[in-house]
Amino acid sequence: MAYLKIQKYEEAEKDCTQAILLDGSYSKAYARRGTARTFLGKLNEAKQDFETVLLLEPGNKQAITELSKIKKELIEKGHWDDVFLDSTQRQNVIKPTDNPPHPGPAKPLKKVIIEETGNLIQTIDMPESTTAAAPKSNPINVADVTATTGTASKKNSSQDDLLPMSDIPKAKVLKIEEISETSALHSQVNMKQDVCQSSREKISIEGDKLPAQFITTVLPPVPANSFQLESDFRQLKSSPDMLYQYLTKIEPSLYPKLFQKNLDPDVFNQIIKILHDFYIEKEKPSLILEILQRLSELRRFDMAVMFMSEPEKKIAHILFSHIENSGLKDNSVEELKKRYGG
Repeated sequence: MAYLKIQKYEEAEKDCTQAILLDGSYSKAYARRGTARTFLGKLNEAKQDFETVLLLEPGNKQAITELSKIKKELIEKGHWDDVFLDSTQRQNVIKPTDNPPHPGPAKPLKKVIIEETGNLIQTIDMPESTTAAAPKSNPINVADVTATTGTASKKNSSQDDLLPMSDIPKAKVLKIEEISETSALHSQVNMKQDVCQSSREKISIEGDKLPAQFITTVLPPVPANSFQLESDFRQLKSSPDMLYQYLTKIEPSLYPKLFQKNLDPDVFNQIIKILHDFYIEKEKPSLILEILQRLSELRRFDMAVMFMSEPEKKIAHILFSHIENSGLKDNSVEELKKRYGG
């Protein structure tokens, strides 16, 4: 991160690669290497890094934003395949070649005229009450045709003997009726499936809208070190209320033990945001002051403050205003406020 701040992008890329070799699930290393590679012009590699971040942390806002910028730049440069295809698909892309046209057969071609000799589909007109004249070659009794539509049980089967079996339209008409019934049955089944699917989707959507108190999630135990704390923060990142409950379980006096090596800037900023979003409303100002004091005693605190963005510094300023308005105002608070950039 320090290399990124002083624009030494090659060194930042090397450091992040080494971190990934030590821990392949460390999403921050992928994100910062993606940033370094973007500045170095390695857009494809940067794109892969931010896609890996989304695999490790679905919904990561930084990765989504950076991916959108990279894809836009690749499109402007005409690298469409790099945007819309992944690495495996890119290897199987079929591209046009400059092969010469086929010379064709050695013998001259012969034209063949194709004539249509008959209709593929024959229609049968079935009169309702009048008797139609049948063709001489196939004498069909009108009663037989009428029998196929529903009155076959009332006629003598001997009448069917007037026609060869291949010329009797009875089987065809009955087959059409059977297909129609089967189609109707399939339609009803599909309709029921659609209704079930719609119900399941409705239940799923309504489930997503349930209040947080109806969604049971077990809070992780109090962390033993900073690595476990960072892992728990990533797990609970999508649920701010759970993050607040998790932080309340950690006594401020445990911070020096948790952050023995250093204070991670991302974790630091998340704690500041939780103090702003939840502690101001639900906790005592003295507890907020104690947490801010404990954080300032940790190693690399000044580095974490240096990496704070302007909105994050504004949040810290709001916290100190809340503390001062509650009556906790003295020289120590003023000194602490200055250390937070106030």
